[in-house]
Amino acid sequence: MMKKTVFTVVAVAAVLLSGCATVKPEYAFVVDQDQVSKADNLKRQQRQVSHVVWINPPLRKVALAEQPKP
Repeated sequence: MMKKTVFTVVAVAAVLLSGCATVKPEYAFVVDQDQVSKADNLKRQQRQVSHVVWINPPLRKVALAEQPKP
């Protein structure tokens, strides 16, 4: 009984993971230059902000343009 359950779980996980891997992405993440420029402007306007280092830069989601089919 336990072997059958483990096998079923593994089989379902394999099917789900392989299905998700074949889906084409509809969007991409790019650096949000508006947020970056706001931080740069803040650095110039206030003396307390000396240097901004982006560990994880602000990202925004952009839809990918569909390629025309030949």
